[in-house]
Amino acid sequence: MRTLLTRYLRSCAGALIAFGQIWIPVPPGPAPQDGRTDEAPGGPAPGHPERLCPEVPLSEAEMTWGRQLLGAPGPDPYEG
Repeated sequence: MRTLLTRYLRSCAGALIAFGQIWIPVPPGPAPQDGRTDEAPGGPAPGHPERLCPEVPLSEAEMTWGRQLLGAPGPDPYEG
């Protein structure tokens, strides 16, 4: 009987620990050294394969996709 109660209490404690880990807030990262706090993140880190190269211009298809995603006016490739 004692072994059964010990197993039950250990499983309850494990369940409470797992449930509590969901609700622990993640602390904010360190503040920038230059005092900027209201800027949006700059995208992927340097060297990341999805980072844009500023020296390579966008292709016509990429500019069209950008206009479609942002809802900016421009020529629609599907018309005409």
